[in-house]
Amino acid sequence: MAKVVDCVLLLLLLAFIAVVRGQEACRTPDHRDGVCHPVQQCPSLRDEFFNSDRVLSEDEIDYLRKLQCKTKDVTICCPDGVTTVDRNPTAVRDGLPNPKAFECGLDTLADRIIGGNYTAIDEFPWYALLEYQSKKGERAFKCGGSLINGRYVLTAAHCLANKKLDEGERLVNVRLGEYNTATDTDCADGNPDDCADPPQNFGIEAQIVHPGYDKNGPFQHHDIALIRLDRDVTMNNFVSPVCLPPDDFPPTSPGLNVTAVGFGHTGRQRHSGIKKKAQFPVFAQEECDKKWKNIEVIGEQLCAGGVFGIDSCSGDSGGPLMVKRFYWIQEGVISFGNQCALEGWPGVYTRVSSYLGWIRQNIRR
Repeated sequence: MAKVVDCVLLLLLLAFIAVVRGQEACRTPDHRDGVCHPVQQCPSLRDEFFNSDRVLSEDEIDYLRKLQCKTKDVTICCPDGVTTVDRNPTAVRDGLPNPKAFECGLDTLADRIIGGNYTAIDEFPWYALLEYQSKKGERAFKCGGSLINGRYVLTAAHCLANKKLDEGERLVNVRLGEYNTATDTDCADGNPDDCADPPQNFGIEAQIVHPGYDKNGPFQHHDIALIRLDRDVTMNNFVSPVCLPPDDFPPTSPGLNVTAVGFGHTGRQRHSGIKKKAQFPVFAQEECDKKWKNIEVIGEQLCAGGVFGIDSCSGDSGGPLMVKRFYWIQEGVISFGNQCALEGWPGVYTRVSSYLGWIRQNIRR
């Protein structure tokens, strides 16, 4: 009887192997490994694109076309249940990456949304930490930024031009691929089999502050800057660029949420140590003007936040304010606010779309 059971199990195993071998491996346009399946057998794509009444964007329709497998039956490349070991993001070193080619703004590979404010270990892989050294030799991360191609980081001008820097403090390091500053090796949920590549540290070859920024002025207009790293970035699952707004980018409407990310002040301690995210709504310009009546908020700035306990704070200066438009687009640079997460008080952000020409003029190979 035991031999009969063994034979049946062996036949079932061989049948399973035959089925698996019959599935065609594939790769999605956004660099995920997958298997060709009918749409109904791919829950993630079925639920996101086919089980709702919403109108799909042109980018989404183009994405679905590219997902189609070249198989006898109608199938799509489904990433569900398939582990992507190496995403191989495109390394763009000349100009800005192309969102439509999925060269930037890639979403996390995590199968689940991380609860609360914590990010997934590979989420927002463009986030940069700016490290400073005081006159006493003490080092600390004090600003954020975002990788925008293989050599440049976008940040706030006040992170590169301020009183402390005039008094002898120095920007000494830019770190990419960090998740937890308290650990040498970052692993998801402490799982030693799911760890990030080591962070990458860079020297600074050049600092480019927008010429319209006045570090002594009261308004923080044109609070935007670029850092040219001392060498090319190594792209991987944990380091890749964010997308900047296309020329026809429609701003996020008031009341709709945007996302900030960083390691800054959390309300309980000075720095969280772990990369976190926060969502809050865009403020209408006229409402922002009423709140900041003693400060001129210009069209090159936008306001967002005003939700009690949810905001971006001082340690996140220079970091990205983003919106998900199928891929992540950086809509703003974190500039300033009234203390932190005060009810009804929005933060002020530099509007990135207003500076695309300046950015393109100042990045070189």
